[in-house]
Amino acid sequence: MLKKMRSFLVLVMLFIAVTMSAQVTTATMSGKVTAQDEPIIGATVVAVHEPSGTRYGTVTNVSGQFNLQGMRTGGPYKVEISYVGYQTAIYKGINLSLGENYVLNVSLKESSELLDEIVVTASKESNMKSDRAGAVTNLTSAKIASIPTVSRSMNDIMRLSPQSNTTSNGFAAGGGNYRQSFVTVDGASFNNAFGIGSNLPAGGAPISLDALEQLSVSITPYDVRQSGFTGAAINAVTKSGTNELTGSAYTFLTNNNLIGDRVGDGSIELEKSHQYTYGATLGGAIVKNKLFFFVNGEYEDDLTAGPVARARNNDGEKYGENGVHRPVASKMDEIRDYLINTYDYDPGAYQGYNVKVPSYKFLARVDWNINENNRVNVRFSKTNNRYDASPSSSVNPMTATTIFPGDEGKGMSSGKGASSDEGLYFRNTRYRQEQRFTSIAAEWNSKWGMLNNTLRGTYSYQDEPRSYDGGTFPTTYILEEGAVYAMFGTELFTEGNLRQVKSFTITDEATWTWGKHNFMAGLQFESNKALNGYMQGANGAYVFSSWNDFVTGKKPSSFLVTHSNSADLSQFTSKMRQTQYSAYIQDQWNISENFKLTAGLRFELPVYPSLKDNYNAEYAKLDFGDRKFTTDQVPGNSLSVSPRVGFNWDITGERRYVLRGGTGYFVGRMPFVWLVSAVGNSGVGQTQYGYNIGKSSTSGAVAPGFHTDVNETLDDIYQGNFTPQVSIPGSPTIIDKDLKMPATWKTSLAFDAKLPGDIDFTLEGIYNRDFNPAVISNANIYADGTKTISKNDIRTAYKSYNAGTGAYLIENGGSKAYYLSLTAQLHKNFDFGLDASFAYTYSRARSYGDGIGDQVTSAYKTNTYAVNGINDHELGYGTYVAPHRIIASLGYSKAYAKHFRSSVSFIYEGAPLGYAGGSYSYSRYSYTYTKNIVGDGGANNLLYIPATKDELTFKDVISEKTGEVTYSAAQQKEDFWNFVQQDKYLKKRLGKYAERGGAVMPWHHQLDFKFNQDFYMMIGGKKNLLQFGIDIQNLANLLNKDWGLYKTVNSIAPLADNGDGTFTMQKVSGQVLNSTYKNYASTASTYRVMFSLRYIFN
Repeated sequence: MLKKMRSFLVLVMLFIAVTMSAQVTTATMSGKVTAQDEPIIGATVVAVHEPSGTRYGTVTNVSGQFNLQGMRTGGPYKVEISYVGYQTAIYKGINLSLGENYVLNVSLKESSELLDEIVVTASKESNMKSDRAGAVTNLTSAKIASIPTVSRSMNDIMRLSPQSNTTSNGFAAGGGNYRQSFVTVDGASFNNAFGIGSNLPAGGAPISLDALEQLSVSITPYDVRQSGFTGAAINAVTKSGTNELTGSAYTFLTNNNLIGDRVGDGSIELEKSHQYTYGATLGGAIVKNKLFFFVNGEYEDDLTAGPVARARNNDGEKYGENGVHRPVASKMDEIRDYLINTYDYDPGAYQGYNVKVPSYKFLARVDWNINENNRVNVRFSKTNNRYDASPSSSVNPMTATTIFPGDEGKGMSSGKGASSDEGLYFRNTRYRQEQRFTSIAAEWNSKWGMLNNTLRGTYSYQDEPRSYDGGTFPTTYILEEGAVYAMFGTELFTEGNLRQVKSFTITDEATWTWGKHNFMAGLQFESNKALNGYMQGANGAYVFSSWNDFVTGKKPSSFLVTHSNSADLSQFTSKMRQTQYSAYIQDQWNISENFKLTAGLRFELPVYPSLKDNYNAEYAKLDFGDRKFTTDQVPGNSLSVSPRVGFNWDITGERRYVLRGGTGYFVGRMPFVWLVSAVGNSGVGQTQYGYNIGKSSTSGAVAPGFHTDVNETLDDIYQGNFTPQVSIPGSPTIIDKDLKMPATWKTSLAFDAKLPGDIDFTLEGIYNRDFNPAVISNANIYADGTKTISKNDIRTAYKSYNAGTGAYLIENGGSKAYYLSLTAQLHKNFDFGLDASFAYTYSRARSYGDGIGDQVTSAYKTNTYAVNGINDHELGYGTYVAPHRIIASLGYSKAYAKHFRSSVSFIYEGAPLGYAGGSYSYSRYSYTYTKNIVGDGGANNLLYIPATKDELTFKDVISEKTGEVTYSAAQQKEDFWNFVQQDKYLKKRLGKYAERGGAVMPWHHQLDFKFNQDFYMMIGGKKNLLQFGIDIQNLANLLNKDWGLYKTVNSIAPLADNGDGTFTMQKVSGQVLNSTYKNYASTASTYRVMFSLRYIFN
């Protein structure tokens, strides 16, 4: 019967869908049993997870060693070690951490008539009991519940890792950017695999925090089971039921009245908004000690406020501060009325609105202890989240500085889109992003004699379509003075936008003990299928030089449309499948009771599919300087080998002083959005047609008239002769045939000590050297001589091999990028209920890019600022790594008067962090010119800082209307020099180029607070709990409007190169640039308060 059951379970597991690589779901316990310093062979070791009665048993081997695998995390555990003729040793109160091995060395004493057993209660949780080699931060469900969080996102929990940083793009850790960590829950991938948006799917909250049992952030895990990252491996496990029926009902409430609206002396006008969360959990035993269940569900009633941006009341009103933008309310009203009356299209309001976006989460888990040798768990979760978003600031494949040229004569710099202080957009240009995420995980832990086996299957489905209000209408930009004044119509990238990733992985790993060696070996198969619908300007995208040009029927100054190549113009979707085979083996060698050495190898073979249906014959004929590319080329199959070694040395044998460390190779991933774009941008399935949009302009393109029906637009540009055909693409993605996944070699060394007063101390150093970093080059660009910008600023000039196209090549960069950090940590848990921790980390990182860009063309020129061309891939600083960071926590809990408990906790996070160039936060930023000045179509070039005030020649700014000088060259020279001298970075770079990411943001200090008041009630003989709570994000700002604020850089582009050896000093919102920073006038700077009410029953 048991054999049949096992066969059935194997078949079930083989047919369950699965995800990716960094999979850790359990804990282990090992140690050595001795008597009078001699190993005891055959001692019985039994560990019982007391809440569920789950038993784990083994006997010691010839070396006295034991090893328990596949254990449930948490506890408490009761462990009994017995042997005939010796007193039984019983250890209680042991709690196990996810992915870690708990060390329990036992010395038995001969039995006596007076005492048959010895009972030992485990000490408080301490990393000294772990034999970890690398840097890891473990968080239990109790710790998770104590952390202040208003967003209820895993990112708020993961930030407790000292070697991390959270920017607006998401969580970054261990030297990797926000895309370079790997997140699993119960072994299933919870990554944003497609790659658009933040680091986590479903808006950063793919699972309820109330469903998590433990979470770990591993920066240097020398465990061959973990892969798929160059930053951090983040693993979590969900809660399971126990023998006691428990449940909870809860609600979290926040709204616009609980959000700060004061930023220094300014104020923010907040629209009505709220986020009301209602949830419940229930867990218990279906069969005591055997079969358990746990369920969790949440519903969110969200009302999202519109942007804080406001129109001016009149032309004389100042803008650029406190959310006031350049457009005048009467003009915006005129535009809206005209569109309604002329086209029967209502673009919606431009200010003072909100949007309802409900969402839900559900999770169910079953655990089955079949017998002592077989345990199975299955978990299903589904999240349906959505958010209402403002239009993207990107205009790819168009070049922002081309389509938004600015007006140097009026001091208006180029590239200013609808999200800048110069413009506003209408409500129906926003879009709703659906974020659906489904995950299934199943695991069978079994024991076959001395062999422990884990068979795991997981499935993840990320499904993210878009929708919008107002009906179909062309994307339209109205300029004034060369900058966007108003934007209306469907958002540029929304029509037909669809992204999906289905991931399936199956893993089988075995562990066994032989003498002093604990061996592990595993096999893994992974399959990923990505689908993308993406048509930039699918309804037509028009740029008009003025509102008058639009209403008088003049042709647009720039135009873009993407259309299907099918006869019926039906939507084209890009598809790509990628599989990977992995194998690994590892040996943990217990050289002595005090010294453990872990060594292993991981082998990974990615396999790419043929893209034979993606071949563009005309493109294949093009020459790129004796190089040719095809749109169907894919990398060959290349085996990667990842060796890893780690050690843990208990120096004195008392677990008071531990030296640990290791070194190893880790292979990461690339976002699927980059890879799948090789299909969408090939010109085979769809065609892009661009007029005056920069490097991606179509050769011979003409500007069409304005049409609200895209079919009429196509008739106009093709003169009624449109026939579906493969076209030469304007911005093709080419995958290098030798492309390898990015990787890093991590090395760490740490010293842990138990200081007097029972204080845990850690000093840890980490060094990464990156290999095969993914970079984007445009192989259509080549160096052609030099270009003199000023007498001491001579740069390489560039030209194109072919007009109207490119070759955006995903390839590997150099090997000089690195990350290093040094962390000092202190932690103390006091007997009277106080828990305190402090960590300081110094970090430094050099990289070839920030990994930002949802499209390959965007990744080519987003934050890739350089002195010369982007194809040189100059080394810069990683803007996502904070050079200094402090994370500290303080928690206190006190029970009193039998029926009450009060708990408070504080989290302080301090680091250089601020905003630059819009709504994105970084720890570092770059100073550039207002545009690309070397001709490679890439990012703006890095600024040259003159050695003296008189080195650069400025040009008078002259009014076109009056002919008068409005900003003299002499005044510009004086203002620029004064600006340089007051800027602590620029004044140190005199006579040099600015560095990418060279300037460091001001420190941002944030203090978060949580308070819970518990009321105990006895119902049916059981202690139930009613809990009232309050979470405050940025408590300091609540106390004082000048505290806790972010700063934003007034301008990262203070100079415009006029191309004739002269320069123009830029103004900001019409004001002279005389300071580096100002307060960031956004709710990101202000406090947020959330109230909660929870009822817990037993």
